[in-house]
Amino acid sequence: VAPVGLTLQAAMRTYLSDAHVQNIELGCPIAALGSEIPRQAPEIRHQVTCHLKQMLDLIADQSDVGHEQALVAVATMVGTLLLARATDDPTLAAALTEATLKHYNADQPENADV
Repeated sequence: VAPVGLTLQAAMRTYLSDAHVQNIELGCPIAALGSEIPRQAPEIRHQVTCHLKQMLDLIADQSDVGHEQALVAVATMVGTLLLARATDDPTLAAALTEATLKHYNADQPENADV
């Protein structure tokens, strides 16, 4: 378990990793299908809502951040992933993820913070 305050950064590094950006079929369904979810049946939207709430709870609980900060962090992570995957420019994709990681002080491995 990462020290309190560093888990958010660890989650961001994993979520915005090159492997997650490049492997759409194995990644976050919310980022992959976000624009299509509102057009789905209520049962599917409910499942997405449950998944989103689990993500929010995990970030809030494990990172010792408040619910509002978790909302912003998850929205930022999903939005960054979606945009990084949408572009056909690898440099732009990397810049998007790097900027988000830098903004959240997650651009360095945790052991560098200790």
